[in-house]
Amino acid sequence: MIKFTLIEIEAIKGKQKFFKLFKNEKCDFDTFEKDVRINFNSEMNKIYALMDRVANLESLPQSMFKDITPFKDKTKEYEIKTHHLRVYLIQEAKTGKIIVTGGYKNSQKIDINHFRELKRQYLNNNGNL
Repeated sequence: MIKFTLIEIEAIKGKQKFFKLFKNEKCDFDTFEKDVRINFNSEMNKIYALMDRVANLESLPQSMFKDITPFKDKTKEYEIKTHHLRVYLIQEAKTGKIIVTGGYKNSQKIDINHFRELKRQYLNNNGNL
């Protein structure tokens, strides 16, 4: 049985909360962040700065923060972008934005498919579909 847990990201300060999604006590975003800090530390810092801006309800250009929700999908999906990195999130009505996973510009298609599968599992397990 799959168990999902949400943990608030304390580093993000604002009106809107951000959460990391844990699946069976493992967090894809934590793994992604650990991997990218070696070569893309400044870009990861920029991702956090962008999340702060979104949390404070600032409007950002689509080149940094983009709605990628498929047509007729009820749960909003977003992508936060830097030059090399992508972070994929959903917006859940009850809790705010939830970070599902991260990825690279050169593997977007695979990363988005993985993101959507995690999203589907999470929503199915939490009765939100």
